[in-house]
Amino acid sequence: MPPKKKPTRSTSSGKGGASRAGGGGRGGGGGRKPPPPLTMGKPKPWGLIGLTLVVVLFAAGVIGYAVVKVNESEGNTPQALADRAKEIPGITVVDYPAGQHNDGTVAYDQSPPFGGQHANAWADCSGTVYPNPIRSENAVHSLEHGAIWITYQPGLAEDQVSKLADRVEGESQMMMSPYTGLKSPVSLQSWGHQLFVDNADDPRIDDFIKNLRLNSVTTPEFGASCTNPTFKTSPLPPDPSAPAGSAPAGSSAPAPAPSASG
Repeated sequence: MPPKKKPTRSTSSGKGGASRAGGGGRGGGGGRKPPPPLTMGKPKPWGLIGLTLVVVLFAAGVIGYAVVKVNESEGNTPQALADRAKEIPGITVVDYPAGQHNDGTVAYDQSPPFGGQHANAWADCSGTVYPNPIRSENAVHSLEHGAIWITYQPGLAEDQVSKLADRVEGESQMMMSPYTGLKSPVSLQSWGHQLFVDNADDPRIDDFIKNLRLNSVTTPEFGASCTNPTFKTSPLPPDPSAPAGSAPAGSSAPAPAPSASG
């Protein structure tokens, strides 16, 4: 009898084949997923922001410098305006010491007064048009804060009063009131300066206001407040027993407290 042939192993069967097949399967699609890619926000353009800020500040400086130079070339510096005010025809200029507070009645050397002793409280001068005469001691303190006080004779024609009011209403460091005994129809007062005119159309009125309102050279307390709501709503009248220019000092005349000291 011919000998029996031994069976041969199949290379596709058995543990080794299965192991290799299984390993191939895991490698093909059964492994770990790759991590997601990292996302990074766009960096802020700090360099551009800084450069823009520098340009803006530089431009502001250039514009400010140009404005100053234009004012200087046009003679609009505070000193130039103060010098120009002295050239207004008919103006009176007096050098008064500042900061002298007196809540009594003051014997002023000018009528209306425009400097010297004054009450602790100032009259509201935030574009205020007073329909009646006000106490001079409070008005003078307003002048120390850079205000212009326009006064006019009681009984002045309505159109004249209206023209004066147009210059005052809504304007800071401005106020006006009638003034009993005024020697001319209209007068203007700032600290140390006074001008009498015959009517509200006189061009010197606007020159006076332009040159002296809130002028740092002529204002002893430049930057001080011009607001006093108490006085605005309840203004004090002049002392009828003490005419301007002849009243004895020291009589009592209480004034409302202002919103800030000055």
